[in-house]
Amino acid sequence: MKENKNYTINDWHVQHLGDHAMVFLLPSIIDESLVDQIMQFNFFIESKKINGIKDIIPSYHSLTIVYDILLLQNTMQHSFACHDMIEFGNKLLLAFFNETIIVKENKIKNEIIKIPVCYAIEYGIDLKNLSEIKNINVDEIIKIHTSIIYNIYCLGFMPGFAYMGKVDALIQMNRHPKPRPLVYGGSVGIAGEQTGIYPMNAPGGWQIIGRTPIKIFDPIHLAKFKVGDRIQFYSIDKATYLATNEYPTI
Repeated sequence: MKENKNYTINDWHVQHLGDHAMVFLLPSIIDESLVDQIMQFNFFIESKKINGIKDIIPSYHSLTIVYDILLLQNTMQHSFACHDMIEFGNKLLLAFFNETIIVKENKIKNEIIKIPVCYAIEYGIDLKNLSEIKNINVDEIIKIHTSIIYNIYCLGFMPGFAYMGKVDALIQMNRHPKPRPLVYGGSVGIAGEQTGIYPMNAPGGWQIIGRTPIKIFDPIHLAKFKVGDRIQFYSIDKATYLATNEYPTI
């Protein structure tokens, strides 16, 4: 649930991350309004087109910039009147807070990406166990899982894997103590207060409750999602899954 906290410049901290990156940190919690500000800062940096910044990586409570040190030092000296990376980071934050920003990501966040999931027991291989442990019937688990609009907080673990939250406390389950050697691509799982989709066949320990036919990553188009996107799942039957499946036939 969104906490609607207004984060100030004093909530941010800047640290070196090796000699070609630096990280901007907010409090280490899962909070949708925190990600909102990170994405606003992300767009602010993009809009400045700062020579020397090679990549910007947003996550749960941080934003990392990767840079070419020689190009960025020249930019720092001429545009920011500073020679130290931490000073540059703090000046960047100050400029962000002093400037009125129209953030295009806010428009995107009004759009909910709908993802179909087949919750048949043969695909939701942990549904029965989850139902027994939580004393909630399978239909109710599906209803709860599809009723929430999830925010994407991070991409990681494998290409295109999106960590989404927050899962309703009624159906939260820890990862399996021992990961499975194979989880099929498209599998939808739960791990604690987060849910996610396996983009491809891989080992994994999440509680698998269904499978989507929608391919969420490929080497050409890359990841379907990004940090800040909002996702809602909806239930489909097996026939619809089979007719629309984009993954290799198992």
